Amino acid sequence: MLKRISQVDDQTTNIPNNRQEQGSMEAQEEIIYHEKKHRKPVFYGSILAIVLAIIFSMVSGETSSDEKADEVVANRISHSTNAGNSLYTSEVNSGIAPKDFTVTMDDSGGSARMLIWDFNKEDLDQVQIFVNAQPVKEKLILTHNPAAISIPVPSTITIKGLKDHGGGISYAVKFPNNRLTYFNVTTVGGANTYTVTIRP
Repeated sequence: MLKRISQVDDQTTNIPNNRQEQGSMEAQEEIIYHEKKHRKPVFYGSILAIVLAIIFSMVSGETSSDEKADEVVANRISHSTNAGNSLYTSEVNSGIAPKDFTVTMDDSGGSARMLIWDFNKEDLDQVQIFVNAQPVKEKLILTHNPAAISIPVPSTITIKGLKDHGGGISYAVKFPNNRLTYFNVTTVGGANTYTVTIRP
């Protein structure tokens, strides 16, 4: 008899434990159920945040690069611009006026090179180049690929506008001997002069 009563007692004490286990399993199932419900919105929200961050960085990158280009061109002379650098992705009015420059170089044995290219969007504007009033390029189509012109030092170089396909004839010239790039514009029939001298 005693043995049977103890078995009954054991079964009775086991009932709450079974209920507790069942309750905790239901709670776990409930937690997993809610987790599944929230998983999709969190996933799509993360993707949306990443896409928005990429778009924002692209827009801010374009703005800052345009601002930097405007600043470089406005300074007219750059120490850091490489030959052939294109500063704009679309043809824009660079906001600068035609200007003549004096270019000072170290003694290079009587000759040097001048590189010239379109720093704006490539639209195939045309110029004519004179060295000491003598034409050395009757017609030069400006592209992003720098054209090299041999020049005597000292000399006077004149760049005259021939054809403008919109936005003004914008171009840059670089003299590797003094590592400077000069930004300029001209009009059809207008001209810019570069007086090349030897540093004393």
